[in-house]
Amino acid sequence: MAQISEYSIVTYERRPGHWRAAITPMRRSGIIIRGRSVNSFVTPDDSSSEPDAKFAAEQIIIKL
Repeated sequence: MAQISEYSIVTYERRPGHWRAAITPMRRSGIIIRGRSVNSFVTPDDSSSEPDAKFAAEQIIIKL
């Protein structure tokens, strides 16, 4: 389980009413997924508000 404090979360509005969050690890090397280094990733689904997008990102981080 990852700690939320180890990641930077940036929310953005793709279009009115459709929010997502970009998640970036604070450490330089990134995370490893199936042998590839990942610098950042985006929540897979749109959220209806900025707080909802941040919450979705936090839930993904907790599952890492």
